Amino acid sequence: MKNWMYLFALVVAMATLILVNVSLFASMTDDRIEASARQSYVFKTYLKGDDVEVRSNDGAVSLTGTVLKESHKTLAQGTVAHLAGVKSVDNKLEVKEDDPAERSDAWLITKVKNTLVLHQNVSATGTEVLAKDGTIILRGAATSAAQKDLATKLVNDVQGVKGVKNQMTIEASNRPRL
Repeated sequence: MKNWMYLFALVVAMATLILVNVSLFASMTDDRIEASARQSYVFKTYLKGDDVEVRSNDGAVSLTGTVLKESHKTLAQGTVAHLAGVKSVDNKLEVKEDDPAERSDAWLITKVKNTLVLHQNVSATGTEVLAKDGTIILRGAATSAAQKDLATKLVNDVQGVKGVKNQMTIEASNRPRL
């Protein structure tokens, strides 16, 4: 009988330790997710003028606050979604700026940036998007010719785009040697 009590006490102690460690690990992961988001290049560069609050609970991230543009809302969500440990993102960010008139160049730029952000095979942060009378101009550096071609194809598929001038360069370190 005495052995069973010791065994039971040992099992209860081990279970308690495991539960405490799991909750501490989850808390540390949530803290790391929140810190990683705030310290990311996108948050420090593109979202620095925005008021974005990042809260994580067991990997479920909630974004609240205000951003200047619709594209910033998408950019914040895309950045957080790709962090290690993130299981889901609830984007409750509100846009301060009025939406540009539909089919205007500003509207097209927003649509194109949102499209690029949603594709991990192109660099949305490394691509400058300009528009002139419905024609989109892409500038920046691509890691390969395939990435440059994909960006052109994605932009051509955006409703309202009349044409694409892809002026992106291919980074020298990724060019094939002749």
